[in-house]
Amino acid sequence: MKTGQLTVFNYVDQARLQLNEEKTVLDEVAEGREFVQWGDVKLTVRSYLKRFLFSDDRILTLVKKLSGGERSRLLLARILKSGGNFLILDEPTNDLDLPTLRVLEEALIAFPGVVLVVSHDRYFLNRVCTDILAFEGDGKIAHSVGDYDYYLEKKKRATTEASRQSAVVPAPSKSAAPARDTAAPKTKPRKLSFKEQHELAGIEAQIHATEAEVARIEGLFSDPEFFRKHAAQVNKLTEELDAAKANVVKFYARWEELEAIKAASEKA
Repeated sequence: MKTGQLTVFNYVDQARLQLNEEKTVLDEVAEGREFVQWGDVKLTVRSYLKRFLFSDDRILTLVKKLSGGERSRLLLARILKSGGNFLILDEPTNDLDLPTLRVLEEALIAFPGVVLVVSHDRYFLNRVCTDILAFEGDGKIAHSVGDYDYYLEKKKRATTEASRQSAVVPAPSKSAAPARDTAAPKTKPRKLSFKEQHELAGIEAQIHATEAEVARIEGLFSDPEFFRKHAAQVNKLTEELDAAKANVVKFYARWEELEAIKAASEKA
């Protein structure tokens, strides 16, 4: 592998950076400078920190008085201001609260360079990744354009196709003795009940509505004014978002189940 002459790496492991408890938020990021270079844009340190949900009064707060979420956002601000156009992050979502996770996602989406992320968080990968490098075992690394769900979909299709091909049994040779057919008689695939047909007809709309609800709540968390507008609703919105995501997974699983029954009955 060759590294481009203009490539500048910025690597952050799970331990991240240490914070000075006696400094203010502003001093921790500024480090004696008034501006932060963000791609082609030069921002004042205060403007930069507001992107990480720090209000004017919190910018001058001592690090030791910050909440856990604020400390995580401050660490992210320090990490992402370190420069470079090739950022490497190792499990960056560990121990992040939901507002901080949204800040991280939006910051990476806006990052003016390449981001290589190692993560087991599939929702995070779906939101920020445009390509997937999947380690599938036995030294195999698969590259897939698109998010993580699309990679899983393609992998599932490939596995299904491979299973179909391996299931083709060659015709016996003329010299072979005919084998006795001891297989049990095939059962005819069942058809969808009227109730299941009605459920299948409406499940796509349920999926779209639930995904829209996920997007709506995530949009609230991404709003720079989130804490001013919705500070009292953080726990409630977090629970609603988790429930909506769980419903998306449930609806997709049920949709695949019903479609499989329908396809099997149509082939019979």
